[in-house]
Amino acid sequence: MLARPLPEAVQQTLGAMLALIDQRLPGLLAGFYLIGSLALDGYDERVSDIDYLAVLSRPLTPLELERLAQVHREVKQAYPRARLSGSYLPAADLGGTAAQVAPHPYYQDGRLVFAGHFELNPVTWWILKQHGITLRGPAAGELSFSVDQEALLAYMRENLNSYWLSWTKRPDGLLVMLSDWGIQWTVLGVLRQYYTLRERAITTKIKAGEYALARLPQQWHRLIQEALRIRRGEASSIYRRRFGRAWEARRFLRYIIPTCNTEPDQ
Repeated sequence: MLARPLPEAVQQTLGAMLALIDQRLPGLLAGFYLIGSLALDGYDERVSDIDYLAVLSRPLTPLELERLAQVHREVKQAYPRARLSGSYLPAADLGGTAAQVAPHPYYQDGRLVFAGHFELNPVTWWILKQHGITLRGPAAGELSFSVDQEALLAYMRENLNSYWLSWTKRPDGLLVMLSDWGIQWTVLGVLRQYYTLRERAITTKIKAGEYALARLPQQWHRLIQEALRIRRGEASSIYRRRFGRAWEARRFLRYIIPTCNTEPDQ
């Protein structure tokens, strides 16, 4: 039994998807788990994906891959607003990294990729193990893999100092931050990492922003409140000019990354 009910639209979308998989690919699913914002109790139909991880009972043949792709096309046609995103893996690959796991099917941005790697990182496995919602198979917390906390923190630090740091230097970084989407994605995205490095846990973007408001200097509060406003879908920007807002977001990245780097490992 779920600890809390899923949103009605999510129930309908997943119910249709699982029924079609059972019909077209009988016995394929050994487990099916929800991760991401649904697992962290931060799902917002306007902006959130329905993140999932499907555990396979057998490898998919080329014909079965085509059938799975057709299932996704039908679900997308029936529920066009639903944003499904997930991987199909054998149980033996749970907890693995891209270097350890063979290419696998995954669904993202409206299409099924037959072989690749998608979101195989400590964040995915930590959320699955700690908060995963079980729709099929053994309870998520009882799955036979472990998540090393030090590996999670090391992954966060590497991500901060490569991916996120690059946005302070890339010419197109400022262009992305001129948009509302870019502001909430940048500011709240990096604050999720700030939260993890301080609390040794993972939270949603909105909760990370609220957490930061209570802990970061006042000079950044307006920007964080603006990012929260956008994420919540509220009107009336706090800023008069988008360029000034984007420039402040870039300065914030240059502040928060070194701040995160000073967090102790223990």
